[in-house]
Amino acid sequence: MDAAYVDKVSDQIYEQQPFFLSVLLGYSKDISMVEVEEIMKVYFLIWEYFKLNQNLPKKKITQTMFEKAQQKIIQMLHYSEGEPESLRDQIYEVEFQNLKSKSLWAAVLFRFHNRPALMNLNSENKGIILVGILSFIQCFEAQ
Repeated sequence: MDAAYVDKVSDQIYEQQPFFLSVLLGYSKDISMVEVEEIMKVYFLIWEYFKLNQNLPKKKITQTMFEKAQQKIIQMLHYSEGEPESLRDQIYEVEFQNLKSKSLWAAVLFRFHNRPALMNLNSENKGIILVGILSFIQCFEAQ
């Protein structure tokens, strides 16, 4: 990604989905710039995926919409915490069956398992960021 691409896409995102961009920029307070850059690539991947599929939300995603999606995921994770691993896998499977963008989510997870900056994130930050990314994917799909 060169600077011109980053500027162009950032402007598009700011115009069409400003909350999406604000969450990305908010990460810079909690993690290193190298980690922010890797997460930015993930966010741009999500943006390009939905743009390519002509499925960018026409309605702006709000903080309320995002938090509602996030709470649903967090509740599912809390519910699954005390369950045996086999049952947890079933719970996750049911949750992700409804995800229309499975290939996108797989690509996100692949980056988190293969990019050193993302692999080395502390587990709390990684969990928060992944829940946020999944929440945005679900918000984009719901439009």
